[in-house]
Amino acid sequence: MKLLIRYITVLILTWAGTVGAQQLPQYTHYVLNYFQQNPAVAGTKSCLALNLGYREQWVGFEGAPKTAFVNLHGKFGESRFNFHGVGALVETDDTGPLSFTSVAFAYAYHGRVNRKAMLSFGASVGFMQYRVDLGAITLPQTGTLNDPALNQGRSTEFVVPQIDFGMMYYKEDRFIGVTIRQLTRNTLGSVGINSRIQNHFILAGGKVIELDGSFTFKPSFNLRYTAQSKPALDITAMMDYSEKVALGIGLRNGNGVSGLFRVNLYRYIDVGYAYDFTVSKIRFDGRHTHELVLGIKACGGNEGQAIPCSAYD
Repeated sequence: MKLLIRYITVLILTWAGTVGAQQLPQYTHYVLNYFQQNPAVAGTKSCLALNLGYREQWVGFEGAPKTAFVNLHGKFGESRFNFHGVGALVETDDTGPLSFTSVAFAYAYHGRVNRKAMLSFGASVGFMQYRVDLGAITLPQTGTLNDPALNQGRSTEFVVPQIDFGMMYYKEDRFIGVTIRQLTRNTLGSVGINSRIQNHFILAGGKVIELDGSFTFKPSFNLRYTAQSKPALDITAMMDYSEKVALGIGLRNGNGVSGLFRVNLYRYIDVGYAYDFTVSKIRFDGRHTHELVLGIKACGGNEGQAIPCSAYD
């Protein structure tokens, strides 16, 4: 197992030194935590919203990805026709010898399209601290010591600025959003030669379908594309009872199946859990993934006139 990890690490670093890429973390509960992905979401909740989460991928596999995040956003300047949103996001991702921590601040403008729909535009600006622990890599062959992807660079690098842009159209029963992440495509001198962070393009959407009684059906999708890689598509379907508890299933193209659970506590607290089971050929010994998300809304007596979107709220 350790030898396999070493080979994979060398392949990743060598590949980064020639084509350049930076994959961002993926989330199974992307609907519950959509602000982490799209800055245009800032201010869409009925009140100040805080999300915290942790994702551990491929449990049992040494050096497997571990991701943690926290974000906060709210609205101001609300009128009949528009309002503004602001927020902050922190994310850390650790994958063996490669890791990063990012901090960003977001702003979004929301304008009313008609009586039932809103259109928002948002951007986030921040920085990333990118780390490469070359000392943690044990090379399987002495010949790789001459690889420039391993010999040149620093162990820690600050990448500034990091800019994301997003837009979203939403109503009470649906939403669709587009995000372009890492617009500046910064270079990474600490990994290889001419390594460059890649743009990430994301298209996401969801809808609420009313059923008999207190049940609603909530299908959604999340399509991601990055240069030098194949498009990744997540599709989820949640069955919700009275906005209190929801169960669902998720599919990731060519990769895995997920079980999702969400419960609402005391009206303003949401707890989401997802369990991913990898079904692709790259399963190794650790093929299970756990994800936990906690959402807290600090609401007072007046929750404003903004259109809520129950597809993700």
